[in-house]
Parts: sequence; C-alpha cells; structure tokens
Amino acid sequence: MKNFRRWPTLTASRKLSAAAGPASKGPPVRGPHWPWALGAAIAAGAVFLWGLAHARLLLYGDATAHLFIARRMVDSRTPGMSQWGSVWLPFPHLLMAPFTVVMSWWRSGAAGSVVAVAGFALATWFLHRLAERHFGPAVAHWAALWFLLNPNFLYLAAVPMTEAVYVMAFLGAVDQLSLATADGRSTSPHVTAAAAWALAAAMTRYDGWFCLPFFALTLLFSVPGQGPQWGRALRFCALAGLGPGFWFAYNQFYFGDWLSFLRGPYSARQIYLRALRHGGKRYPGDHHLFVATHYFLKASALDCGLPLLLLALAGVAAYGWSRRHTPPRSTAGLGSCTPGAGTTALPPRSSHGGAHWAAPCLLLLPLPWYVWAMWSGNVPIFVPMLWPHGYYNLRYGIQLLAGAALFSGFAVALAARWRRGRTAASAQAPDWAPAAGFQRGVWIVAALAVIASYGAMLAGPGPMTYAEAVHNAPARLAMEHQLAAALQPRQPGQLVLMYTGTYPGALPDDGIPLRAVIQESNFRQWDRALAAPQRYAAWVVVQTGSPSAAGVNRADLRRDYHSVARFSAPLQPVITVYRRNAP
Repeated sequence: MKNFRRWPTLTASRKLSAAAGPASKGPPVRGPHWPWALGAAIAAGAVFLWGLAHARLLLYGDATAHLFIARRMVDSRTPGMSQWGSVWLPFPHLLMAPFTVVMSWWRSGAAGSVVAVAGFALATWFLHRLAERHFGPAVAHWAALWFLLNPNFLYLAAVPMTEAVYVMAFLGAVDQLSLATADGRSTSPHVTAAAAWALAAAMTRYDGWFCLPFFALTLLFSVPGQGPQWGRALRFCALAGLGPGFWFAYNQFYFGDWLSFLRGPYSARQIYLRALRHGGKRYPGDHHLFVATHYFLKASALDCGLPLLLLALAGVAAYGWSRRHTPPRSTAGLGSCTPGAGTTALPPRSSHGGAHWAAPCLLLLPLPWYVWAMWSGNVPIFVPMLWPHGYYNLRYGIQLLAGAALFSGFAVALAARWRRGRTAASAQAPDWAPAAGFQRGVWIVAALAVIASYGAMLAGPGPMTYAEAVHNAPARLAMEHQLAAALQPRQPGQLVLMYTGTYPGALPDDGIPLRAVIQESNFRQWDRALAAPQRYAAWVVVQTGSPSAAGVNRADLRRDYHSVARFSAPLQPVITVYRRNAP
C-alpha cells in the first residue's frame, strides 16, 4: 500500500511534466515479476499434491484423454504424428508426452499436472508484467494476486487440462504485442515473439484461432501517422498462421478432410447432431444470442467471482473513458505507459505506439468467442442453477479471469484516488489526492469483497471447476474400473483390440502399455484387426455405438472368443469384453 501514498495528483503531474520539459529517457522503474510466478507455482503445486494424495487429478474425462493422447505419441503400435488425433490441438500433448513415459506419472496424472503448473506460473508472470506496464505496480500486484489465488483456476492448474497452457500462451502473445506496439521499429523482435506465442495458443485451443485477426489488427495500426504497418502485420500472420494451416493439412492427410476436426465423426458438432437425431434437446444459447451471453456470463461469475467481474466492468468503462478524455503526453520509450512507484494509474495517451493502449483490451476476447461458440451450437455450457441444471463446460468461464483481474485493479485504483473537492490549484478541478487512509480503505473494502467471493467458492461442493469434475466422474470412473478389472487377467504379449475414445483410463489402471493395444489411431492395423480379430488380438472390447461395434467381425467373435464381462452404468454404453478361446 505504500506506493499509493506516493502517487501525485493528476494535475500536479502535468505541471511537473511541463516544467521539466521532455521526459527522461531513462529506463522505467519496475519491480521483479518472478516472485508472483513462484507464488503461483507454489499455490498450484500445493493443490496438485492434495489432488495426488486424494486421487483427484483425473476426475475430468478430458484430463484422462489428454494424457492418453500424449502417451500414445511415444508408446503406440504406430507412434508419431499419426497419434495426434483430429479434434484436440496437439501443443499441450506434445508438452506432456515426455512425462508420460514414466508409467506411474501417466497412471496418476502427474505427467500432465507438471505442464499445467508450469503454464499457470508463466501466465501469472505475463499478467503481472502486462499490468505493471500499463497501470503501474499496485494494479499489477492486485491482478496477479487474485489471478493466482482463484480457487477455480488453481484446480485447473493442478490437473492435466489445457486451460493453464492456453492462458499462458494467450497472455504471452498479448504481453509481446504490448511491447511490439510500443516499439515502432518495423524489425521489432517483439513481433516475432508475439507470433510465436500466438502460434502456441492457436495449437492449444481453437480460441487462439479467433484471436489471431485481432492480434494482427493491433499490429497493423500500431504506429500513428504512418499508415497501416503491413510489414509487421504480415510477418506476424506468416508465423502465427502456420498453426491453422498445418492443422488443415494434417486433417486432410490423415483423415481425408481438411475440416475433419470441425465436421468429422469425432467432432463436437457431429456429436451434437447425433444427439439431436436421437431425440436430444438443443443446447442453451443455440442461435439465441441473449441466452448464450447470459449462460457464459453466469459461468464466468461462478468461476471468477461476481465482485471481480463487476469491478472489471467498471474498469473497462473507465479505461474507455480515459482514452477519450486523457490528453496525450510527450514521452520517450516504453516508460510512458509504465507507471513506476511515483506515477498515476491512469494510462496516458502516448504520442507513439498508437495501438499500445489496445493490448489490455485483448484480454476481453474470450467473451465474444464463447458467446459466438454457444450461439453457433458448437459449444454447450450447462450451469447448475439454469436449465438443464447440469455441470458441463463451466470451466470455460475462467478464460475471463485475466481480464477481470487486470481491469478490476484499474477500477479500484481509480476509486482509491477519486474524491471530488476543492484544490488550491483550481476550484474547478477534481481532487485526485485523497488521504492515505481513504486510499487504503478503498483497497481493503474491494479486497474483502473478492476474498468473500473466493471463500464462498470453497463452500458446499467446492469450486465450480472441481464440482463439475466430481459431478460428471462417477459413471465414467465406474466403467473404467470395471473394464480394467475385466482386462486384469491379460498376460504380457497379448494384444487388446479396443476403441479408446470413451474409456482410455482403464489401460493405465492396469498398467497396459499402448503398444499392446490396437486402437482407432493405428489406422490400417485397426481396420485389419476389426476384419479378422482372431489373427491379431487375444482380447476384444466391444462398446455399443462405437466403431468397434460397427466394424468388428462378429462371426470371428462367436467362433473364436468367449465373453468374460458385460457391464454398463447409468447413461453409459454397454461394454462387452471377449477373450480368445484356448487353442
């Protein structure tokens, strides 16, 4: 809080700038960022250790599937690029793959948690750096603190999910764009760095594809008075665009359709359409803009906390107002937008770097992306207090946390300094220098509101991201455990023919290496084994409604195999496990 007492009034700072002449060319004063990254790693690491001790790392079916894809890249009958799959983007799996080589790390989920914890720490580092550059150290500390203490994100950062990796890449791109737009050189290395981080984001989640044109436009209009900066924008697009271009080519080569990830049999769209054909109801928000917006904002409030979102809304409005009413200030270098220990939190309109002010606004891109994704019917979000009263994709609301943390800090900083009154300098001007006690009071009241919302997240079923995983896990885990028990008599060297798109967790439960499994990503081997299972597999797992049920040679099953287990669970398909007869 001591920095707040040293902030001068806005009026006084303008007078001092006028008296001093041109701004100093010295480097801006900045505090270290690494303690915040270390704090994030410690916090997420503590949740990881708790999850490891209580078997809570693999409650999400997606977490098990991410680890399975990562493992089959290095342990498969056909290891390599063919194992990447067609729907999920490969960057997080590539990061996890080296850690999955250790069987115990794959079985427990630790192989993916290591990557998530590291991504969360880097994301916190980027957010603190970005906030300090634009709003000063006080706002940076506020943003980083509530970002790394958010209970919902802490759980996601401790389990093998992709949210932490994506937010890391997204914030890395925005951070470098902020530096690139403040650096008017056409050869700025920050453009290349921004493109590299944007490429990582685009190969982690499709959210990153939506952000690419906004990133490019920010660079295009980054230097005022010189027209569009086509060279910088095209250089960014050439590198960041490699991600979508590669994914189109990959899907065409392996699946015969360059849009297989969007309209293929395993895509979210086709799963939704199949459900509709079998009598399912439409997702909330499907071609209803208001409903889609309502559900996403509700999920965001549950994930981020309502006080943080309301403060962020005020901060966004104040930031937009400041861009229109704060006069430009002659500055030199990046220090113009980097308030130090003795500067105001209100960002000046720099005389260079015309799009520098836009970088923080990029943190709000998850809002239009998810509203559009829900409206188009590609992404469902179920909120427990709204129809159909379920838990599904609630975690997507956490994508607004970085923007909410940053702009809420800006709103509190302005409120702490704003108190209308009379000053000696001008009877018409507002007083921007309230007493230190008033400043501390505003920050404390705002912090208590956020603390109360974070505390409420820990009550009842726990944070929503954890409650979602717990709510949806029992039936899937029961099926995986029963399948693992049925396969337990398997002897080393015996092959298993199995569709792994639904219950891959049964394999690490038994410690079965994936090179002993013929599965759908083995392509030709899979097709040959389905046509003549007795020539390849000692065990066959048939799941109703799956490619194994549709393609397996039933005559071979009746003649050469016998059923050893048949089971199901509520709302789950029937599984039948066959074992080859003794010769």
